[in-house]
Amino acid sequence: MGWIGQARSNVKTIFGMPDYQKYLEHHKSTHPDQPPMSEKEYYMYALKNRFDSGTVNRCC
Repeated sequence: MGWIGQARSNVKTIFGMPDYQKYLEHHKSTHPDQPPMSEKEYYMYALKNRFDSGTVNRCC
């Protein structure tokens, strides 16, 4: 990942947005025998986990 990709990842982390590229890298290394979620499935999964957990991680 070049500096632009790293900057994009950092901005997503700052704003609490899920990073699909990081998910793909993690999935490939830990679950190589299973197909990864599509980008849309991943974002829906991340949003559901973020807001259905009972705690919202934000300052305001």
